Parts: sequence; structure tokens; C-alpha cells
Amino acid sequence: MIKKILISVLLFSSAAFSQDIFKVDFDFARFFYDDSTGYVEIYYSFYQPQLKLVSSEGKYSCGGTLQIKFIDKSTGLTAIDKMYNFNNELIDTTIDRLKSLTGNLGFLLPFGNYICYLTGSDLNESSKVDTVSYPVTISGLPKERFSISDIQLATSIKQVEQSNSMFYKNTYEVVPNPSKIFGESLPIVYFYTELYNVNLNARSDYYTLRHLLVDVNNKSLISKQKKVSTKITSMVEVGALNITKIPTGAYTLVVALIDSANNQSLVSTKRLFIYNPKVIDTTKTTIATTEQTGTQFLGMSDEELDEMFGYSSYIATIDERSQWESIDNNEGKRAFLSKFWKARDETPGTPENEIMKSYLERVKYSNDKFGTTSKKGWRSDRGRVYITYGEPSEIERYPNQVDTKPYEIWYYNHIEGGVIFIFADVIGFNEYLLVHSTVRGELRDDNWERKIQVLR
Repeated sequence: MIKKILISVLLFSSAAFSQDIFKVDFDFARFFYDDSTGYVEIYYSFYQPQLKLVSSEGKYSCGGTLQIKFIDKSTGLTAIDKMYNFNNELIDTTIDRLKSLTGNLGFLLPFGNYICYLTGSDLNESSKVDTVSYPVTISGLPKERFSISDIQLATSIKQVEQSNSMFYKNTYEVVPNPSKIFGESLPIVYFYTELYNVNLNARSDYYTLRHLLVDVNNKSLISKQKKVSTKITSMVEVGALNITKIPTGAYTLVVALIDSANNQSLVSTKRLFIYNPKVIDTTKTTIATTEQTGTQFLGMSDEELDEMFGYSSYIATIDERSQWESIDNNEGKRAFLSKFWKARDETPGTPENEIMKSYLERVKYSNDKFGTTSKKGWRSDRGRVYITYGEPSEIERYPNQVDTKPYEIWYYNHIEGGVIFIFADVIGFNEYLLVHSTVRGELRDDNWERKIQVLR
């Protein structure tokens, strides 16, 4: 059993950005332990509103289950297979419900190559499951120079003398942020890393240690640096970057240790996402884009604008959905949709928003191919998947099986190492429903074949 778990106000979570999809946030970091073993920390966070609320004797609670498994790639043998359950009692089901359950677990592993499988599920509703997998390599330190551990992202870091906290290590209490999302309510990116063998083969008194935040074009938006004495063997490095003025988008945090005398450097990186809807990205604002995007929605009725956001909502955040619900006039809806699609334009310097164009083409295809007499194609399960994930790598169709109802298997080889969606005409009328998928957060039912069997 997990003895302790942090219950904190939910600031950002990938689960909070999805609708009706069960997600658990996971992350991990590797640290040096000894000459034959590495130390891996697993970070996790459950979004409580997604967990089933149960009552007993007038008290309410929700809970989760964690399974952590490491498979040795060279042998196929299981190195670690642990299961943990936790239950959280809610004193105030309104306030406490809007909190996340965050924790971490540490494991020692011999040097080698592993696949780590992390599974989180609802303790009280086993059909709610989220699974991710990561390749994890555990290796020793270089013998000829310094090295850097992985980066752990955190919602807060405090220096404390002693603590019984599950997040305490090396005089710091480091509360992890497994979602890797920062922004309005988390304006500071805290991070923790470790430097090893700093004094090895040093030819100068100091190295340069840099903290960088770079965008998708490798442009540095934040840069800090300081000197590190080469007389020390190892050290803990914690940092904090204020991202209140950084626009919404994906970024990379870089920690770099630079040895100018030997012309060497070493970096550790971590991807993260920043959500700052009120910050305007001036680098993406062009007259052509503004005119092209804004005029697309002129002349649309309220019903047309509502439908436009309906199929756009597959990629909208919870905050964006909430904003849309609060708009009660045509002009406001047009302005919102213009801003919504501008924020997703990856090539703002061009006169056309290629992302929106491609998305709307998938909507049209879905309406043409997956619509029925009672439902437009974009509202169907196949339409949603096609619009959200794009064209499948391969489709297997089984329209006329003797023992099963018609079904299709869609393969996406480029997502999460290869995933599938299975749709079946369960109720007839050519309306294929999603019955199983291996994509994390999507409906998963390993016994899906029972649903499509024809009873005789």
C-alpha cells in the first residue's frame, strides 16, 4: 500500500484538458546509485473528478490503483512488478473533489535496457484504465568526464532540514509535476537534477551551468547561467523559471554543463507544455494570418458557429470549452474561433492556416464516409477518431463474418509505438461504435470480442 500521497489543488493536468477520457499523468527520472545499479523515480497524478465517488456510512471517498512493471529487454524477464492501491476520503466533496492525488515511488534496477509499463485505474471502476510505456536505459557514469541526471519537473521545491515527506531528498522537498504542464496557475517551472563527477579531469576552476527554455524552433526564450566550482565531486541543482510571459505551446527545458577549457558540454532535457491563453505570441502575429483566419467565420449563423466549435472541441481544452459556453453572441463566437485556430497555427508566417485546413478536411471526409441517417459523420466514433488522430496507417474490415457482427480494426503505427482502434456495428444500421483501443485514455476493453459475437 502507498502510505502517503499528496493531495493538492489541481492546477494543471493532462486529464483536465480532455473530456470523458480517463487519464493518469506519469513521468519518470533516473539518478545515479552505485557502480552496478541505477535509481528510477516514478511520478504519478490522478485527477480526482475522473475517479468514481463512493459512499460508506455517510463518508465519501475515491481511490486508484497503480501497477508498475519493468521488463528486461535482453531476457524478456520481469524485473519489477508492483501493485499499489490507495483510497482518499473526501471531507468536502465540492472542494476536495477538485484536487489531484500526486505521489512518487523509487526503484533500484541493475544496469540494462528495460521497458517500463505504468498502469493507473479507478479503484472503484476497473473499466477506467490508462496505460503508458517507456523505454528505460540504466547505465553507469562515464569514467572520463562529468555527467548529469534526468530532470525532474516540480510544482514546488523547498529546502528543508529534515522531513518525513515522501518527496524529501537531499535536503529538498520536491513535489513532482507528472503532467509537465505549467501556465496561469503554475507560473514557475521548478526543476531538480543532479551533477556527478564535476571534478573529473577538470582543467579550470569553474564550469558554466546554464538553464534554458527553448521553443520548437530551438529559439531560447529564457536563459540563465552561473559558475560551478570544479573542486566538488557531485552536487544537487534546483532551478526555477518564471514563464508568466511565455505564450502557450510546447517547450524544452535544457540544463547544460559547459567545460570551456576542454571544449566539452553535456545537456539534460525535458519536454513540457505551457498554457498561457492570455499571453499573445507576437512572433506569430501577421497581417495575412489575421485577415485570412478572421474572415473565415464572417457571415456564419450561430448554429454554424456552434457546429464549427462542436467538431473543433475534440482538440479543445477544458478552459476553452468553458469559455465557449459563456459566449452568448455571434461576434464573440467568431472572435473566439479566430483566436482558437490562430493558437494552433504552426506556420503563422504563411497566408493559410495549414493545421485548420487539414483538420477541416478530415471533418469533411468523416461527414462523407461515416454519417448515418441519424448522425453526422463528425459526431460518430469513427469520425472523432479520424478527425483527432488522422488517417490510419492500415484498416482491416470484416463486414460479413459468420460468427461476429461487422467490425473494423484501425492501425496507427506512428502513435505510442503502434496502437489500434476497433469499431463494431453492435446495434446495426451501419453505426460503428468504438469497442476497444490501445491508445492511452481511450476506451479499453480487452474482452471486446464478446460484444460482437452473434448469438445463435
